[in-house]
Amino acid sequence: MLTQTLYQHPLPDSFFRPNEDRAYLTALFQLEAERNEVILYTNESGFRLVGMFSHNSEEALFGFWETPNDLAINGQAFAQLRADAQVRGRTTLVGPINFNTFHAYRLRLTASPSWGQFDREPAQPVYYQTILETLGFSVRSRFASRMIHSEDIPFAYELKEQLLASLAQMPFDVIPLNPDTWREHESELFELVHQVFSANPAYRPISNEQFRLLYNEQYAQKLCPHTSVLFRDRATRQLVAMSFCHPNYAELNLPPNDPPVCTRDFERLGRKVLLVRSVGVHPAYRKMGLMSFLGAYGMVHFRERYADVIFCLMRLDNFSMHFSDRMAYEQADYGLFEKVIVSK
Repeated sequence: MLTQTLYQHPLPDSFFRPNEDRAYLTALFQLEAERNEVILYTNESGFRLVGMFSHNSEEALFGFWETPNDLAINGQAFAQLRADAQVRGRTTLVGPINFNTFHAYRLRLTASPSWGQFDREPAQPVYYQTILETLGFSVRSRFASRMIHSEDIPFAYELKEQLLASLAQMPFDVIPLNPDTWREHESELFELVHQVFSANPAYRPISNEQFRLLYNEQYAQKLCPHTSVLFRDRATRQLVAMSFCHPNYAELNLPPNDPPVCTRDFERLGRKVLLVRSVGVHPAYRKMGLMSFLGAYGMVHFRERYADVIFCLMRLDNFSMHFSDRMAYEQADYGLFEKVIVSK
């Protein structure tokens, strides 16, 4: 039997799935309840859906979706979500997205890439897509991950070391990113991330408190200190570019209470795969070629330590995608879905 519950702290025990981080989800819902009306739909036996109704948006979001391959229960739940959205004057349903793009969102549209699943990659069974399409949803935004083997990167990219030499002549400091430098620049990183990604589809700004739920010193410990980097304007002392990269720790099967640490876990990995996660340049500095320098920095050090690289969850028009257009690569595709429920 489907039940519909207006969220109130705390989340019910039946909401959580095995291995979910209860502390993180509890804090996230508390923070987002300040700017959203949140409704939980569940049958308490394998189905879960959350409707999120922002106080200042015409769109209703859905996320935290967990379901068996059961069209009937989904039809019932999404019909109720649609009715709740219409009552609140919303015109479109968008998802899956867990409140905003800083947290889990999208569906993977590729069944079984060779890498299995990397950290925080959406990897629901293929029937999730079928259910949404059967219920009238379509893909709103498309994304992709591409894996490239080291041997498939052209020799020309070894010459990118020359670009790094050129970088020394530019008015920017190069700051390798590690727990110490993260701690030193944490407040500035929050502002840089906002500036870099605020124009992305489905982006919603978040508070510094929510940012630190995911992006904190613990996160910095899993970053690869050789390929993760910040660029800083020497004149203004402002951070202007960033690249967050870390090894794929999936094969270690670490429990949620034992997050990865690069200095501890790197040598435990078999085939070492670099995940390029978040790369970007401040809008005011985007005509200075800094994306090329970020790529050069990462690729020079990548070839020394890793067998493969995956450019993760990039928009199809992202520069990092075009970097690999002429190389041999394996690609997985993802989508953010929508359904118009009221014509404007």
